[in-house]
Amino acid sequence: MASIFDGIDMSDPCALWPKLQEIHDRLLAGEQVVEARFGTDQKRWQPTDMKALAARITTLKNECAVKLGGRPRRHAIRAGFRSY
Repeated sequence: MASIFDGIDMSDPCALWPKLQEIHDRLLAGEQVVEARFGTDQKRWQPTDMKALAARITTLKNECAVKLGGRPRRHAIRAGFRSY
């Protein structure tokens, strides 16, 4: 079985995140298991790994934006609010 990562530079976040997004979408569409191979390593994604996979996709998108000259995504710090 050929890997969906064949021919992809694994150190390039702009090339990697679209493939991980494809895995994410396939799992959301109902496929139970998606397998990928990285050389001799093999990884299986199952629906239970959805949060970790989504977090990795977000990280790679941010790294890609920075690589292409964009600004890193920032998150606001929130303070609690009470109305007395």
